[in-house]
Amino acid sequence: MKNTITILILMLASVSFAQSANESEFKKLVENSFQEIWSNMDESKISKYYTEDFLLLEDGEIWNNDSVKVAINDIKSRFQSEENKMHKFERINRFEFLKSHSDNNSGWIAYHNYADIKMNETSIAKIHWIETAMFIKDKNGWRIQALHSTPFKEKEK
Repeated sequence: MKNTITILILMLASVSFAQSANESEFKKLVENSFQEIWSNMDESKISKYYTEDFLLLEDGEIWNNDSVKVAINDIKSRFQSEENKMHKFERINRFEFLKSHSDNNSGWIAYHNYADIKMNETSIAKIHWIETAMFIKDKNGWRIQALHSTPFKEKEK
């Protein structure tokens, strides 16, 4: 009986540890992908973080890796235009993670995503989304297969 209880406790502990390890990896992937792709505007990092069949559901629009690349290049061209090239633009990301779930080869994490857009160190826009990232484990480890993103709306009092 003691052996059965010990085995059960060890199994539950290993499942809990795996969940925590995956959640930590998911948080890191979300933070790093937003930094490298959206803040650093480096479209070459898309394949590092997103699967080939990546899908972004963004406020009623459907994006894929090509759409993300076009958006990044469009943002870069606007920031580097004659009108804007003398200014320093910056996106500061902040996340509040809510809940995650995973099994051996797939998982998800829900979170608040905050972006502070700055020009010459002055905030010009603050954006808040609520998002879910879905992950798949492939030969290269965990990658983001889908993001669902909705602008956060404060509840009226």
